[in-house]
Amino acid sequence: MACSECVSGALHEGTPVGREETIHGLPTYVSEPPSGQVKGIIVMIPDGLGWTFNNNRILADTLAKRTDSRIYLPEFMDGHALPTSLIAQFDAVESQGWMVGKIWPVMQLISGFVPFTFFNRLAVTQPRVYKFFHDLRDAEGSSLPVGAVGHCWGGKFVFLLCSGSEIAANGKNLIDCGFTAHPSNLVNPADADAVTLPLSVAVGDADIMMPLKEAEQVKKILETKGKETHEVVIFPGAKHGFAVRARPNDEKAVQQGNEATEQAVSWFIKWFTKSSL
Repeated sequence: MACSECVSGALHEGTPVGREETIHGLPTYVSEPPSGQVKGIIVMIPDGLGWTFNNNRILADTLAKRTDSRIYLPEFMDGHALPTSLIAQFDAVESQGWMVGKIWPVMQLISGFVPFTFFNRLAVTQPRVYKFFHDLRDAEGSSLPVGAVGHCWGGKFVFLLCSGSEIAANGKNLIDCGFTAHPSNLVNPADADAVTLPLSVAVGDADIMMPLKEAEQVKKILETKGKETHEVVIFPGAKHGFAVRARPNDEKAVQQGNEATEQAVSWFIKWFTKSSL
């Protein structure tokens, strides 16, 4: 399931510095650390706007630079990401005062969300995501720490991967740790209860996909498992998508988005260091 706020926010300016290549059978945006020292691999499972969305690629570059990690941003949606044009349609719905003026942009949002929801349902995409991680862990990820970062749509998969239920052929967990911001489609408390691997979560208290009561429930469940290995940071006033699509003119949202990135960077550095010992 997706909601209109999955296309709220803004398209960020900037030129991604990575490259596209086929990794483990999927078209993938790859960003390398400028230092040339690869201390781990982070797989980015994106929001509904997919692997070509400029914001996601810029964020991948930031994570590569800040964590000294190789970032993989694969095409997990098989060509069925939400079109970026829906950002403007969402803005139109928000800005129109008259109901008649909302009809066309609402129709455009529906025409984008219906196929996205159908083609990216869990039964279709979970095998694709898991296969990528299995192949990665059995190859270059066999000797390096592996992490997963997921935003919105991708957050569900980070929770699933952090359950530790899938084991690679070499006997290792598919990932060492995970981070997610404003995850969607969770089934709680079950998804939170199932988490066993280190997981960090960033969520706003105004997130339509994870209301404050649910966020507090997830925080209690995870941090009861151990505050060293699990954390949930609830950002006051933050809405769905703030970590990826904050509007440049919204200083608070930009600051909170930067703080969520710092949270992710610190988490991966911490657990990649531990995994390398």
